[in-house]
Amino acid sequence: MIKVTAIETGKARMKTAQRSGRDGRGGIGRKIDIFRDPDWVEPLPILCFLIEHPEGRFLVDTGDTWRNSVPGYLPGWNPFYKQVQIRVAPHEEAGSRLLALGIDPATDIGTVILTHFHHDHTGGLDHFPRSRIVGPRANYAVSTGLRGMMTGCLPQRWPVWLKPDLVEMDGPAIGPFPASHRITSDGRILLVPTPGHVDGHVSVIVRGEGITWFLAGDATYSQANLLAEKTDGVTNDPATALATLQAIRRFATQEPTILLPAHDPEGPARLAAGTVLI
Repeated sequence: MIKVTAIETGKARMKTAQRSGRDGRGGIGRKIDIFRDPDWVEPLPILCFLIEHPEGRFLVDTGDTWRNSVPGYLPGWNPFYKQVQIRVAPHEEAGSRLLALGIDPATDIGTVILTHFHHDHTGGLDHFPRSRIVGPRANYAVSTGLRGMMTGCLPQRWPVWLKPDLVEMDGPAIGPFPASHRITSDGRILLVPTPGHVDGHVSVIVRGEGITWFLAGDATYSQANLLAEKTDGVTNDPATALATLQAIRRFATQEPTILLPAHDPEGPARLAAGTVLI
């Protein structure tokens, strides 16, 4: 039996222009819109997802950390970080949440899967020093060094022990997705490419009995945005981001699918109710 559990690791606020980019605007124009936007969306959850599978426990993304509140943790020279507000209490980090479920993050999580390396997905890595850390090679390539620090990653804050198992999309096509990467030997947990939010972004497909969970990371910020084909303001390639939204929706027409983005406040309720994307 396979089980998926949503775990909230605090809240994030973003500009309205980040959640939904303006139609007709390219990558640079969307960034300008975010800086000019005076309006903020409501606080959104920072979600990661626990998968319990016969081959072990897997965690998709690690959420963020309370250290965002420490002066200097976020680089002050990068104005991007002033366009997002992160609020995480120490007990809201992924490790504390797992301990509350009776799971020791240091010993009981076999594999952590990162959809991408943005700071609100890697902020909880410190809790998993003995886990296999899997991430997309294509996204890692744009997440390190100065380039990564300029585009929402904090490689200088990653654990010193981090040596992720970087994977390629080297498996067969899955529905509308041109390639995949198998995580479990039974093929019930696998990665598919969902670029757009950032280069090399992946999503995680989990196939249970009669239901599929699609852990979308930031491929879309919400199911409502996906259905409206609204791409975000972060993307440098709106056409690719739109193609990803359309591919996810086509996938969901082929098998009953519960969509679970990382910042959708309605996602946990859909998960609990078994509400599929139509």
